[in-house]
Amino acid sequence: MPLVSIVMLCHNDGKYLRGCLESLRRFTDEKKTPYELILVNNASQDGSGPYLRRLARSPKVRLIENERNRFFAGGNNQGLRLARGRYVLLLNADTILGPRWLERLIACAERDPKIGVVGPYTNGAVGRQLVRRPGYDSPQRFPTFAEVWAMSREGRWEEVHRLIGFCLLIKGHVLRRVGLLDERFGPGGYEDYDYCFRVRQAGYKIALAGDVFIHHFGGKGYVGMDYDGLRSRNRAVLADKWCRHVIETLDELDAVIAN
Repeated sequence: MPLVSIVMLCHNDGKYLRGCLESLRRFTDEKKTPYELILVNNASQDGSGPYLRRLARSPKVRLIENERNRFFAGGNNQGLRLARGRYVLLLNADTILGPRWLERLIACAERDPKIGVVGPYTNGAVGRQLVRRPGYDSPQRFPTFAEVWAMSREGRWEEVHRLIGFCLLIKGHVLRRVGLLDERFGPGGYEDYDYCFRVRQAGYKIALAGDVFIHHFGGKGYVGMDYDGLRSRNRAVLADKWCRHVIETLDELDAVIAN
């Protein structure tokens, strides 16, 4: 089976990190989906550093420790550069996984050779991925819900135009073609939207796996920050980048036609 490189960015996520890793160990069958874990400690100040260093004693775990917060794009890019897997997965530390989650994400990716990126449903996102009233009322009840959800939707998927970066499975050859996340985006998001645009521009599909649901606590990396202000700033970066790209493309087409 192909190796999966799981890149997990950690920034003051100690409260959630242990639960995430426990669900990873419990619900990931390494015989079917072998994985390596690349942890990026993004200048955490919650005392989680020693715990992460203990985890890094395992031969299948690698740890990057940053003295300053390089935010979502910069921190994840560090992990992506070390990834050796046929698949690469960006996974937030404030998540809880369910039975066969990774196996099902990969199965979705393999249903169409043009699929480049896959994501799950969740309680904590926006757009098509969001389920507003999921049928569980606590993290402890989540695994049972996730299994029932999967069984009733086995094999389903749909093409979407964007996915949220809290859990993003990328085919390795797509990553090599499209490249890393754009570090012009600071804290506040939109680097995942940008990445999806680039994947689609490269000719690949974005897939939402119908039979995968992952619990996402959400927004835990923005404590003490002006989240709305940061979102507005990054939205402007996205708009400037892609509007400029469209204009440059039109100018290039005019030049080709003129010649």
